[in-house]
Amino acid sequence: MDEVDLVVVGFGGAGAAAAITAHDAGATVVVLEKQAEGAHTPSTRMSGGLVMAADSAADGAAYLDACAGGMVPSDVTAAWAESATDVLDWLGKTAGLTFSRINIAEHPDLPGASGVGVFQPGEAAFRLDPSAGAGDALFAAVAAAVQERGIEIRWSTPAQRLIVEDGQVVGVATAAGEIRARRGVVLTCGGYEFDENLKRDNLRAYPVHFYGNPGNTGDGVRMAQAAGAGLWHMNTMIGRAIGHFPLDTAEGGWLNFIINIDPPGHVIVDRSGERYANETMQAQLLHGFYYEMLRYDYDRAEYSRIPSWWVFDERRRTAGPLTLSHIGAVKVGLYDWSPDNSAEIDRGWIARGSTVQEAAAAAGMEDPEALARTVAAYNAACAAGVDELGRAADTLVPLDSPPYYCVPLYPGGSNTCGGPVRDAGGRVLDPYDVPIRGLYAAGELGQPVGMLYPADGANLSEAFCFGRIAARTALSS
Repeated sequence: MDEVDLVVVGFGGAGAAAAITAHDAGATVVVLEKQAEGAHTPSTRMSGGLVMAADSAADGAAYLDACAGGMVPSDVTAAWAESATDVLDWLGKTAGLTFSRINIAEHPDLPGASGVGVFQPGEAAFRLDPSAGAGDALFAAVAAAVQERGIEIRWSTPAQRLIVEDGQVVGVATAAGEIRARRGVVLTCGGYEFDENLKRDNLRAYPVHFYGNPGNTGDGVRMAQAAGAGLWHMNTMIGRAIGHFPLDTAEGGWLNFIINIDPPGHVIVDRSGERYANETMQAQLLHGFYYEMLRYDYDRAEYSRIPSWWVFDERRRTAGPLTLSHIGAVKVGLYDWSPDNSAEIDRGWIARGSTVQEAAAAAGMEDPEALARTVAAYNAACAAGVDELGRAADTLVPLDSPPYYCVPLYPGGSNTCGGPVRDAGGRVLDPYDVPIRGLYAAGELGQPVGMLYPADGANLSEAFCFGRIAARTALSS
């Protein structure tokens, strides 16, 4: 039977941070990863590679508290903020990365926002040359730091159960046998983006789809529950409107994609063909449009905006892919999106028609004529330069270049945030807020994100910050 100081379950950004921190403190570490080495798609790798950092712990804590909306204890956000003041220095020293400040906090009017920034590895501006600093490159640098230290990674080794003795977690059971942990177990195995039951029972609407790691199937939620953990904010997630498309393979299945509706020349409508929100939030890849998609129609017993429909014309079709190649499925090789979207039209993912009505009918919309009226009203708003839903005049580009296209959009995003309750030290707590000895968590499994997503890169910031915090707590307990 194996025995080490610390077992880390999951090899993403949080797992790497925990493993490196423990190793550098003199501990022996084993990382268990359910995926095979050649098919490893952690959410960090599938991300845009951005990292949120704080100029000061006080500003960071005030801002994170405001974003949490009361869903996260202030001492937990304070711990994150404190760690976020040196997370870029740690990544630089550990993985040889340099960062450029490229953006501000997503909610600049909230307290402390001026002290929070978004940073990208390298010197390139985000989306101008994203390959220079996207998540794939960032994770490769961090993973190399793990491997250079000789930390053992056991690939294709999913954790099955936590081993609990006398109320203390003392190891992990796998198909290959038990691994004992003298100082504890850190769960960094992601959320439940690909567990339909957990999503249906916990998220604010259903269906919801995600473009993060397809290996995230709620393993950590179930293991923590079985060990006695309480759960928190299981209804929170990092949200946008995303694409969800069927595979035409013998085994079936689906693929999910981050959706880039820019450049302008677009509307998003509900199932009845009516616009319902300012599309600029989605065009800028902010996280507010997701909330607009969650309306439940109790008269019809359905979510009236799931799916929504994105309508555009030939001008947008020829402008470039509908997804971002440096994020998600395309970046990690799960799919190769065509440059002009022609392959996706052929697959039936993008419905086409010579008129708006034909495109709507081809997509299966309930009322193509209603959509045509909506587009006509939108085009009139473009001519007038005034939009009833508040879009700026420079975004009002008419849909007047046939053929026309229609794509279903679903609420979704990169990841869920719910999971085991944790304290400021990364300790997992039971339903009475008592720490479960020997059990810690970091990353999107129980991530301390509440009502508002703080900024691009907050996910990776939290993963690297709480991965380090959890390891240090485990070794000092």
